[in-house]
Formats: sequence, structure tokens, C-alpha cells
Amino acid sequence: MKKKDNYTTLILRDSSRELFYKIITSVFIRGLLLIIPVFWSNTVNHLSEANFNKTYSLIIIIIILSIFYYIWQYLNQVSWYRFYNKLYLGYTALITKNNSENIKRVTLGEYTNVVNTDIDILCNFLGNGVARIIQVLEILFIYFYFLIQNFYIFIITVVISLIMVTLLIISSNQVKEENIKRKSSLDKKTIVAHQMYNDLKDGNYDEGIFKKLHQSNLDYLKANKRFNLLAQALIYLVLGILELTKYGIIIYCVYLISLEKMEVGTIILVYTYYDKIITNFEVLGTISAEYQSFLVSLKRLNKLGNNQLEIETK
Repeated sequence: MKKKDNYTTLILRDSSRELFYKIITSVFIRGLLLIIPVFWSNTVNHLSEANFNKTYSLIIIIIILSIFYYIWQYLNQVSWYRFYNKLYLGYTALITKNNSENIKRVTLGEYTNVVNTDIDILCNFLGNGVARIIQVLEILFIYFYFLIQNFYIFIITVVISLIMVTLLIISSNQVKEENIKRKSSLDKKTIVAHQMYNDLKDGNYDEGIFKKLHQSNLDYLKANKRFNLLAQALIYLVLGILELTKYGIIIYCVYLISLEKMEVGTIILVYTYYDKIITNFEVLGTISAEYQSFLVSLKRLNKLGNNQLEIETK
């Protein structure tokens, strides 16, 4: 573990400027997504009180903030690709530059998949990791808002969230095992594909090789199906439970409004924020599967790591 952590740390250190830009743009985007619903909530409250001048003013502010949001979305994409590209070049240098000895540890199929697939998985996970961390902080902010509004809304949301996180953690090992099988079957398929390519290039056709290729395709498709269906089933289960909880809380909010213990605009904010929790949990569910893929890819790349690496990504 130490060795592979050193590799990733070295590459991230070399990409510190790109990482900083990605953090800044991500913070602005998530911040705007939290602020805009607050203005909408206040807009509805003023509208319900027939305060039309205040309502119009708030709508103008919302339009301006929405324009800023899309500008920052574009800047965020620019920073994401700069960060991704820097990571990609760093990992590629790690397994290729002056690294003839380590290449002998793996098959051609495994090396091909590390270069073409595993590096992309590593870079995507790290590139998206900045936004993922900020989204977790966003969930904590929403919990705090619920605590201020109503203790029961807060406690129900937190308890359900903890149960869902526990479910994702418990199931992560099984997801990892299925992903290892998927990667292994892909390596075997790639080796047979290379054999078929060499035969066809030489003007030969071997029915036995074709049958092996067909079987390797079937094995890969089966493993790929099992991995993705398991990962998606877990996500849908979590999202379904959160969705039902959301509607239960909305019914409770309507009850509070009937008792004049909550403003009409607040229910819009609660609904919007709960949707953000669901969206972020969908991301967390994806992270669970992506993290297992990240670990598998990192382990495969670690076999090719160059201890003498000096990254050149310019």
C-alpha cells in the first residue's frame, strides 16, 4: 500500500496547481446550488404576502445567480480537463518511462488494459473526487439547515442517511470482488483478441482461436453484467428509500404549515434540499462502485510502477 500511495501522492503533488483551480470552481458551483433555492423560498414567501416588488427583485437576483452558475460550470469543465490531463500524463509516465523490467511482470493483455482503461479509471476517480468531497460537505450543510428548521426532520434524515451509508459500505466488498472478476475476464479476452489479430494479419484463420474469443467474450459479458447490475441495484435501493423518506417529510411539512409553524416557502427549500441529498447519495453510491474500480486499477498499475520515476507531463 505504501508504494502505490507514494505514486499517487507524487502525481497529485505535480498536479497541485490544476487541483487548486478545480477546488475553486467546484466550491463556487456547489455554493450557488445551495444559495439559489434560498432566494426561491423567500420569493414564494413574499409572493404569498402579495409583496410583488420584493418578489420581482428576488427573481432578478435569481436570474443573475443562474447566469453565474452556468459560467462557473464551464470554467469547472475547463479545470477538470486540465487536472485530468495532468494526471493521465503522470500515470502514463509512471508505467512507461525507463520501465522495461516491470513490463515483464504482466501479460500483453494486462498491459494494454492498464494503458487504455485503468489509467482512465484512476484519473476520472481523482478528477471527480474534488466535487465528491464538496458534495459530502454540502450534505452536512443541509443537515445543519434541517436541524435549525425542525429537530424531527433533522433526526429522521440523519438516521436514514446513516443506514444507507452502512448498506453501501457493507456491500462494497462484494462489488469489489465482482469488479476483479470483470477485469480478469477482460484481460483474458484481450489476449485472445491479440492472438486472433496476429493470425488474421498473417492470412490465417483458426477456428479454435475464434471459439476461444467467442467464449472469452461470453465470460466478459457475464462478469460485466453481474458487476454493473449489482452496483446499480444497490444505488436504486438506497435512492428508493430516500425518495420515500422525502415524501414522508414533505407530508410532515404540510402538517406544520397547517399549524402555522412553517412558512410556505420553507417547504420548497426542504424539498429542494432533500432532492440534493438524494442526488448526492446517488453520487455516493456511484463512488462506492468507482472506488472499488479505483482500487483494482491502482493495484494493477502498481505492478508496473517505476521506482525511479521523475514525472514529465509538460
